[in-house]
Parts: sequence; C-alpha cells; structure tokens
Amino acid sequence: MKIKEALALPIGMIFLSIAILMGKFLPANNLFDFIEGLFSGLSIALNIYYIFVIAKKQKWESQIITKYARN
Repeated sequence: MKIKEALALPIGMIFLSIAILMGKFLPANNLFDFIEGLFSGLSIALNIYYIFVIAKKQKWESQIITKYARN
C-alpha cells in the first residue's frame, strides 16, 4: 500500500476530530462553521477513498489467490 493510501484514514479521522472539537468549543461564527464543514467534508471524502482502495486491493488479491489456487 502506498503512503498516501495508508495515511488517508488517519488524516480523515483527525479532520473529523477537529471538526467535532470545533463544534463543541468554538462560538458560532460564519468562518468557524465553514472550516468545521470543510473538515467534515474532507473527513468523509478521505474515509470513503480509503474504503474503496482497500476493497479494490482485497478484490485484486483474492482474484490472484483463486487463480493460483486452481493450478
């Protein structure tokens, strides 16, 4: 797995944590709300990207295993 694929999930979780903390402790302000939404959206995008990369990799590996298991 490449570095950018391996770091997608932890960075996504950090963005989610920052967005939650911003919502809890910062006052309601247009700028803070925008940044909170940005971090939430980036978190969702990175987490979904990681899920698709892992699913694609596992599918590819299972096809290789079944191909060589037949022989």
